[in-house]
Amino acid sequence: MIERQAGRPLVGATRLAAAGTVRVGEWIVTDDSSVAVVQVGSIGRVAVKPGSRVQVLAVRPTDHRLALARGTIDAKVDAPPRLFFVETPSGTAVDLGCAYTLEVDSLGNSRLHVTGGYVELQWRGRRSIVPLGAIAATRSGVGPGVPYLADAPLALRRALDAFDFGRGGAAAVRAVLGAARPEDALSLWHLLSRVDGGARGPVYDRLASLVPPPAGVTRDAALALDEVVLGRYWEKIRRIVWRREILRGIRDIDPRTGTARPIQTSPRAPASHR
Repeated sequence: MIERQAGRPLVGATRLAAAGTVRVGEWIVTDDSSVAVVQVGSIGRVAVKPGSRVQVLAVRPTDHRLALARGTIDAKVDAPPRLFFVETPSGTAVDLGCAYTLEVDSLGNSRLHVTGGYVELQWRGRRSIVPLGAIAATRSGVGPGVPYLADAPLALRRALDAFDFGRGGAAAVRAVLGAARPEDALSLWHLLSRVDGGARGPVYDRLASLVPPPAGVTRDAALALDEVVLGRYWEKIRRIVWRREILRGIRDIDPRTGTARPIQTSPRAPASHR
């Protein structure tokens, strides 16, 4: 099912007047003033924003799949993980129960911003797990970069871009470590498995100083990229990120532990005496 929300989108070669159907293999095309909303089975909705080209690849109980060739979509899915996929020229977004905005430019590069739940970006064995409040970019021929929080320092974002897509090497890694806050443990956890073996020690040590590892996580096992150990560390980091985003503006969350702290208020001026 597809609905026209603005303008006159194309479905295949037909202008969409109000509502209709879209079949596997057909393209949805919006011009600079058109918006269409696609019902993804019974699990969610996808808004196809202006200037976009989207193809329906599969509609099956275990696999709802779109291809975003260019433009922007807003997706909201309420379903078990790994039922909804969006393919782009530089990676595939795998729904883990989420809401997100995905943009693809004319070169096939993409930018993902997750606004609910989690999304996994995949490309030829490389993957990034992007939680609520985080952003990740992909590049053609490279795949997904290291995700970062939307409010990450500019220096951190620039250093990650240089490392992922600019051959920044050791200098970029040092810049990432220098700019990282406790909140940026998400990025350092991903970076740990992407640097050369000799650089893992400094990355792990910085990560551990910002967010202490949970019980059962040892330095040697983490440097060996033990999947169980890294999974335990990830569980702690993702819980902290989730609490921070959900309770933003309501409670002050310790970025190292995820526990609530008293919100600091300005001291009240002493009452005057006559």
